[in-house]
Amino acid sequence: MRFSVHHATRFQFDQPSGHSIHDVRLTPKPAAAQRIVSWHIDGPGKKSEWKDGHGNQVTTFSVARQHDNVEIVVQGIYEYSGTDQWLRYVEEPTLPAPFWLRNTGLARHDASFDPVIEGLADRAADPTKRVATLHELMERISARVAYKTGVSTVDTTAVEALTRGAGVAQDEAHIFIACCRRLGVPARYVSGYLRNDDPELHVGRTSHSWAEAWVPGLEWVGFDPANGISPRGDSLRVAVGLDYRDAAPVSGRRVGFGDAKMTVDCSVRLID
Repeated sequence: MRFSVHHATRFQFDQPSGHSIHDVRLTPKPAAAQRIVSWHIDGPGKKSEWKDGHGNQVTTFSVARQHDNVEIVVQGIYEYSGTDQWLRYVEEPTLPAPFWLRNTGLARHDASFDPVIEGLADRAADPTKRVATLHELMERISARVAYKTGVSTVDTTAVEALTRGAGVAQDEAHIFIACCRRLGVPARYVSGYLRNDDPELHVGRTSHSWAEAWVPGLEWVGFDPANGISPRGDSLRVAVGLDYRDAAPVSGRRVGFGDAKMTVDCSVRLID
């Protein structure tokens, strides 16, 4: 299977800026049976590449001239030839598993998560039962949190989304991560791509997000609470972090006044 990606992010400033910097975490981290056929990240100004503390490849565009808009475009093709039930990764760990237990950021947990994880602690602690237990956790989250657009922002916390009972993939991933960490299971946020030409999947015209949990013997196993599945060959990981802020596809800062509006359009489709 091969999939094409076209992902455009545009910033429009209501007043000109003399300098803006944009960090792009959209370089793929393919699984063992995935291959990047082609991949291009284009943007204005000076381009540099570096890795952050979570091991993500970052492309930075620095625009040092008067401008009132910035557009960053990703185009690529990836393919999958495996048959596993979930994606398997061959990677050098950048941080120890216990690091991903930190109760911080948008995935912070508190006692409001206890009803969601009730009765799961013993099974989650058993490595042989962890995958099945976390699939049950996904089912519980789906029963409590409806997939609904327009009710949250990129700054919505797991606590807020759980209380509201609705949200998008980012919110459900944060809730899943918070539940895992409360159970003592290391978990992390994943930013990536999922085909959005399949009406059966919950994914919008943006990049997608899911979670990964640490399972001894299997290492990082993906869970997509928005769709109730483990990510398959049509899911392409690009960045990981404690929460969305660590793995945001595009983030930036600028010199200037006024507001900035960001628009995103992303197409991920099966091509053969």
